[in-house]
Amino acid sequence: MNDGKIIIDRIMAEAETEIEAIVTQAEREANAIIQAAEDKANREKEKYRKRAEEEGRKAHAKEISGAEMQAKKALLQEKQNILDEVITEAKKRLETLPDAEYTKVIGGMLERLDDSQGKEIIVSEKDQKRLADVIAQKGFVLSQETRDIDGGFVVKNGEIEYNYSFASMIMVQKEEMQIAAAKILF
Repeated sequence: MNDGKIIIDRIMAEAETEIEAIVTQAEREANAIIQAAEDKANREKEKYRKRAEEEGRKAHAKEISGAEMQAKKALLQEKQNILDEVITEAKKRLETLPDAEYTKVIGGMLERLDDSQGKEIIVSEKDQKRLADVIAQKGFVLSQETRDIDGGFVVKNGEIEYNYSFASMIMVQKEEMQIAAAKILF
């Protein structure tokens, strides 16, 4: 019986050794699988962190860009408001010039006209008397027609008319100033 017990003990010892080896091998494999999973999870985590940071930077840049655009729009609007105020004031001053200064301004405008535009000058009803002399002195003919304009004149050449009213000239200048402002801002 002793021989049988020794054989059984040996088989049991070998089995335990083999079990320990299998368990050790299984633990190594399990640890390797766990480590690989942790490594993969860390790589994924890092990838998502980088992506989140990049998205955050993009969102931040977009917000900054939007705020800068709003600031530019507000600045442009303020500049246009100031431009409108200046133009309104300039028009008001032109329309309320004393007669002597007004005729001098109109005379200067008439001097710069090209003869090919025509010789007949049309003014408002209120300007018929006060501009008659300067129009004649500059070599033009005062039309019996009148126009509903706040200041300035219209040159008539047959069927063609050239509008030199203050409102028309200011509108052209305003458009040019807005184009120049837009080029500066954008």
